Amino acid sequence: MLKIIITAGYFFIVTALWAQDDAPVSQWINSPVKIDGNPAEWHKPLRFYDSNTKLFYAFANDGKNLYICFQAPDEMNQQKIMHAGMKISLISKTSDKHKVSVSFPLAQQYVPVKQPAGEDSTEKKFQKKNMKNNFLVQNTLMEVKGFADRNGLIATNDSSGINTAINWDEGNILTYEISVPFAEFYGTGYTSTDLTKYITMDVEINAVSRANHADNAGNANSFGGRGRGGRMGGGQGHHRNNNTEAGQIDGSQPFSSRTAMFEKAELKQKFILASAVKN
Repeated sequence: MLKIIITAGYFFIVTALWAQDDAPVSQWINSPVKIDGNPAEWHKPLRFYDSNTKLFYAFANDGKNLYICFQAPDEMNQQKIMHAGMKISLISKTSDKHKVSVSFPLAQQYVPVKQPAGEDSTEKKFQKKNMKNNFLVQNTLMEVKGFADRNGLIATNDSSGINTAINWDEGNILTYEISVPFAEFYGTGYTSTDLTKYITMDVEINAVSRANHADNAGNANSFGGRGRGGRMGGGQGHHRNNNTEAGQIDGSQPFSSRTAMFEKAELKQKFILASAVKN
């Protein structure tokens, strides 16, 4: 009896430890995802939600590429991403450790824009649409590091297949898509064994500079921006791992505090690539 109890206890401990290190599996897809900021190819709501960065997100892969989709329903969080910038790092501990990063959007100088009164005024809606269009036209570069062939500033629709895109839907939800070719991540000599290793994703949303935001601290609806500037400073970052399976997207979800605009937000998520689905 004692032996059975000890064995059962050992099994419980091992199972608990395995569960703590468990990681979700990416979704296998048969056709490449078009990176255009349109979430039509993704199952919604996106699978995961992180309360620290206020991002919904999901992973998918085919035999050649990894795809990641983020959605930001909160308008203040959208501004933070647009003006302070966002960086996505991917780390895989194969025989040779691989770490790559994509910074997009790049940090901009924050230019406050006074908005017309009235939440639903025609003028305000037109101004927001115009500001978003300007953002899309002006932000066509990203900074990439650690890739096999591409490093430095490249186009968001680069021919290497490292691509990013942001856009908004009719409900004002921001969608951010990214594709990363395995040949660029692991190098051209990667093996099928490399694809079985855990990948750790680290997402950083930079802090908005208080100095640049001081003149418009109470304006939660401005999308002003002016070109690409240097990376902006901000408060000290803090990491909380509050990743959960996502429920439904609610565009009215409150942002915890305006002070979050001036704090770096980060999420980390470990996952595994999916294998080809056989019929």
